[in-house]
Amino acid sequence: MRPLRYAEVAARFPWLERVKVATESYLNEDRHLVGVSGGADSRVLIHILLLVGFQKLVICHLDHNLRGAESTEDRKFVCRLARRLRIPIYVESLSGLPETGSLETAARAARFEFFARAAERDETQSLILAHHADDQVETFLINLFRGTGSFDNAAIKPESRIRVGGKTLIVRRPLLDVWKHEIYEFAARLGLKFREDVTNASRKMLRNRVRNDLIPEIERIMGRPIKKSLLRTIELATSEGELLKSLVPETALRTELETRLLRKLPVPIQRRTIHAWLRNQGITDYGFDEIESVRSLLDRIEIAKTNLPRGIFCRRKAGQLFLEFPDSAEGASSPKRS
Repeated sequence: MRPLRYAEVAARFPWLERVKVATESYLNEDRHLVGVSGGADSRVLIHILLLVGFQKLVICHLDHNLRGAESTEDRKFVCRLARRLRIPIYVESLSGLPETGSLETAARAARFEFFARAAERDETQSLILAHHADDQVETFLINLFRGTGSFDNAAIKPESRIRVGGKTLIVRRPLLDVWKHEIYEFAARLGLKFREDVTNASRKMLRNRVRNDLIPEIERIMGRPIKKSLLRTIELATSEGELLKSLVPETALRTELETRLLRKLPVPIQRRTIHAWLRNQGITDYGFDEIESVRSLLDRIEIAKTNLPRGIFCRRKAGQLFLEFPDSAEGASSPKRS
């Protein structure tokens, strides 16, 4: 059967044009990593990237070894897909994850460390992931209730820079305004095969509880669907957040933050600067309280250290704020979200 061309597919799925526009700014970059788990989201993503004209792609698959034979079958599926599409593939398998803390956090940290190794090997920074609109809404709710300090900081960004170890990744998410049901419809109508992750129904994972319990309960109480309204709120907050972000000084991109300059900024911009500084160094599993504890180092002379998640400290010395990682390993700062 002749492969369908872009125009033919776009006629069936009007949202595809939005994805095409979202990718135009980086279409012709030298090389892109694509995270592919084998599920519907990443299977559709790789199909769309090829459809809109991407050529230099590298499929990246990390086998977490969390689901026994199912994990192995996922890996085999992705390897077969890469061979069929004639796309280079980079695969690793984990021997285990830390037994303490959140499994979701540990798995995500391991994935980004894996992506950083792949980026180093292929001499690229670009990483394309298959987060979609349902992921956006779920992430927004999770981070909102954790306390991020502002609406836009609770959202996933269409493009973000994340530093992992010594490597900066430019993470792109072109499906961020495409709904999960649209992805499934796309796969079904084009006959794209994919793997189903049975753990998506498990209530052990916080995200699954938000998806399967919290959102339906809110919709029941409100008497109407809420996801589209939430997505609109996220988009508005994100655009307003970009304005505030433009006021953050370039010092936030350094590994040390000068307290004298930070004190001169209005408090809201202080918070934004600390947020950008932490995120630039790969720290993302924090909320409003952690930002305020870092801010407290500006004024409380008797305190020169504050704790951050995962055994990381923020210290003040000689008028500078800097981060101290466990065992002095900067690579411990793998991100939680973006």
